[in-house]
Formats: sequence, structure tokens, C-alpha cells
Amino acid sequence: MAFPSAPSALWSVSLLTVLFAAAVHCNIVYDDDPLQPVTSDETVSVGGTVTLTCRVAESDGSSLQWSNTAQQTLYFGEKRALRDNRIQLHHSTSTELSITISDVQLSDDGEYTCSIFTMPVRTAKAVVTVLGVPGKPQMSGFEKAVPEGTKVTLTCTSTGSKPPARLIWYRGDQELEGRPNVVEAVPDNPTYNVSSELTLEVSREDDKAVITCAVDHPSLAPGDKRSEHALQVFYSPIVEIQPGSDLPREGEKFYLLCLGNSNPEPNTYIWKKKDGELPPLAKADGAYLRFEMLNKSDNGVYLCHADNGIGSSQGEYTLLVQDPVDPIAVDATFSSTFSSTFSSTFSSTFSSTDTPSSSSFSPTSSSSISTSEPTHSTPSSPDSPTSPTPSEANVSTTIFDSSSSATTLSNALFPDLPFSPSSSPTTPPLSSASIAPSPSSPSSSSLTPPVSVQLNGVYTFTEAADNIADPTAMLTSSGVDHAVIGGVVAVIVFILLCLLIVLGRYLIRHKGTYLTHEAKGSDDAPDADTAIINAEGGNSGAEDKKEYFI
Repeated sequence: MAFPSAPSALWSVSLLTVLFAAAVHCNIVYDDDPLQPVTSDETVSVGGTVTLTCRVAESDGSSLQWSNTAQQTLYFGEKRALRDNRIQLHHSTSTELSITISDVQLSDDGEYTCSIFTMPVRTAKAVVTVLGVPGKPQMSGFEKAVPEGTKVTLTCTSTGSKPPARLIWYRGDQELEGRPNVVEAVPDNPTYNVSSELTLEVSREDDKAVITCAVDHPSLAPGDKRSEHALQVFYSPIVEIQPGSDLPREGEKFYLLCLGNSNPEPNTYIWKKKDGELPPLAKADGAYLRFEMLNKSDNGVYLCHADNGIGSSQGEYTLLVQDPVDPIAVDATFSSTFSSTFSSTFSSTFSSTDTPSSSSFSPTSSSSISTSEPTHSTPSSPDSPTSPTPSEANVSTTIFDSSSSATTLSNALFPDLPFSPSSSPTTPPLSSASIAPSPSSPSSSSLTPPVSVQLNGVYTFTEAADNIADPTAMLTSSGVDHAVIGGVVAVIVFILLCLLIVLGRYLIRHKGTYLTHEAKGSDDAPDADTAIINAEGGNSGAEDKKEYFI
């Protein structure tokens, strides 16, 4: 085999080098060609509008042209070539040609060509991707309620997506993992149908839980298309017995209510008493067990058995009947509360309105008692105590005690009550020790005089002196009775005063002058007989005697 000579080999290598350089130069010139059209790919959803733009850096006077996927001319410069009202001219210059396609259909998907008719003709491609918008997902599997502890299979389907959509399951805001999506192509249509399944083992907590199927697709914003449905789960009751009162008392009406937390609600209730029969006065009324009148014999444990067809359950309640309410104790409690309330109210009122000299009579000061006795006294032996009797002693007592609600209330209601008829406000006060009962004094059952109580210069009647000598005696629940008695006495005194005023005015209006003849002529007569004879004679010169009746 003969090898080529050296000059021939060098010539061949040089030729290849020149050809390669020319090819590279041609590519560079083509890429930087100012007449080369430039386009961009576009993506649009079905029913939307897309704009196709073709530009060149420089123009030599040649026209730009857009062609569709079938190589049909759409626009040549500013001239429409294809009669399609959906295609409109958007912008046209010597270096740019833009058109719009509205109401885009799936058939508009494909490759569009922009050309400039130079020598040679230069072209550029633009790919239009039309997205098939998926429909709203349809869910199934919720037609019937399912018992707790069983499994339920839910199905979600979406149609018309391009490219295929993705289905996502949620329970509330929590994403659930279902089976992989099943994609099926639609015959004679570039779209796809997508379906997904979700299997759940339900419990009573899943009752009314919201299950959501959402579609994820480029043509949709997150959450645009989704479907929701609530689960319905049947579960057995959980029984709880609720009493009609937290403190059942003997002799009162009472009931127990059987609450069965279940789906559906219980349709059967059975009441029983543990270790015995129901009391005769207890009547079962569905979910209620009613007691017409409680008795201590009703104490015990009561059972309620509830059934809803799915399952059954039982609850219990222990009944302890309390003693009946004591009306006397309730009245005493009420009286004590009433007395303390009025005492604090009126004490604060009097403290704020007293004169400066009454500062020593504050509610916190101790009780001071002053008495005045008549000047005469009943003789008594040194060994026996001297106690005044109702006819002999008149005690005027002044008491200042924050707990004396009766006196406070009386003075507040009747501030103009006068002094006791037999008392004297000028009588000097005595110490409390002077009237305190001695150990050898008679029992409390002996008669003691009534006293007139003064608070802030106002008098009213209260209990006997022996009873109020002890300050703690005013703290009993009888304060309300004292107030009532004081009010009644005040009303009676007021009525008596009114009667006295009326009677006095009547007597004053009927006073007059009367002549008497029993002493006529007595001045000049030496004896009584002569005086009588002179009187019969009618001595008219004698001075008339006047007698006034008031």
C-alpha cells in the first residue's frame, strides 16, 4: 500500500482545519445574527388567553410572520391570514410582532413558528402548553354510618386534568396517606382521570370528623378545588347518672337522669337498685328515675342500664338522703344575717353624721350604761340585794354597741321618739357596775322594769334592764323582734300624742264663764242662815263669781 507524500498529507490537514474554522465562524455569525427572531414558550390553562411575541434586533424591511401548529399563517405583519376571531393582533412594528389567542382550548396546545423572510429565511419556535383544569373532586364511601372498630374505604376522583392531577387526603388539618393515585387517560382526549382511596379504622372519636380530598395541579392555586365530608360512626353508650340536686333532703322531690353518650342515642333504659328493689315511691320514666318524696330508706346504689342497639353500658349513683331543713335554724340564720347587715349599715351611717363630741361613741367602744333611780327606796336588809320593782324604779339606759342592731334600727326608723315618761334626762349617770346583777341577785324570771335606750340622744324602748346589762345579750337573733317592738311602741306613742293634742284643742275651744249663786250675800251676813236669806232675796249688787273649766 502506498502512503501519500508529505506535501499531500499537509494539504489535507490544512483543508480540514479551514473547513472546521469556517463552520465555527458560520455558527458564531448565526447566533449573533441581528435578524434572527427570538420567541418564548408559554403555558396557559383551558379557557385562558396567551400572548405570543416575536422580536428581532434589527430590521432590513422584511416582515415577520406567525404560524400555528399546522403551519397555517396566522398573521403576516399586520395582516390577518387565518379567519379566527380568537386570534387578534396585539402589537406590530418592524422589529416585533405580537398576537393573542383567547379562550384557549386543548387543541391549541403545540409548537408555533415565527419567521422572517430574508435570504435565507430565519425561524424561531414557541411551544404553547395548554393545561387541562381538573374538575372538583367527587368523594364516595360516606353513604352509611359505620360501627366503631370497623374499617371504612373512601374514594376520591377528579377528571379533566392535563397533566394528571395529584389527590391529597386530610383529616381536619392533618394530612393522611392514601393509596397511590390511579391515572387513566381519556380516550380521544388529551386529559386524564385521577382517583385515590383512603382506608380508615374508625373509633368514636372519628364521629363527625371532617375528611377532605384536595386537588393539586399547576392550573390551580392551593385549596382551590376540594371536597369535604363528615364521618358518621356508631358507638355504644357511656352511661353517666346526673342527680336532680346535689343535696337531696328527706321529704323533698328528687330525680336521677341517665345520660348515655352514644350514637345513636339509647332507646332502652333499665333502672335497678343494687342489692334490693326500687322504693315504692320511685318511678322509672325512661331516662328519669323520679322520687315523689325522699326517705332515709331510699339510701343506696342505683344502677342505670342503657342500650342503643350498637352496644350497652351501665352507670351507678350512690344516693344519701340528708336530714330535712330545720325552719327555726333557717330563720335564726336569716335573722342573724339581717341583723348584722343592718347593724353595719346604720353604724357606719351614724358614725359619719355624729357631732364631734360623739366620737367616743364609736361602734368599737365598749358598752356604757347609765341609770337613774327615784329618791325613795325600799328598805332592805344588808344581806339581801336591793332590786327596784316596776312601780319603784325607772331606769334610763344608754347603750353604745356595734352589735346592737335592734336599737340602731329603732333609732334609724323613729328618730323623733320622746323620752320615757318616767325618765329624766338630767339624772346623773351611774356606772355600769351600779346596775350589774350581783351573784346573789334574783333569777332572770323575776320582774324587772322596762328601760329606755338612748343612742346618739334618741330614746326608744327595749328589753328589761337585767337583760341588757350584759352586752352579749344584744348579739342574739332576737334583734329583729326588738326592732319590731320598738317600732310598734313608737307608733302607739305617736298616736297617743296626737289624741292628746286633739283633746286639748277641743277643751280650749269650749271654755266659758259661769255664774254661781251658792255664795251670794255671804260677805255681809253674820251667819250662814242670814247669808242664805240674803241670797234668796237676790242681792244683785254682789260681785259675780267666775269659774273656769279647762
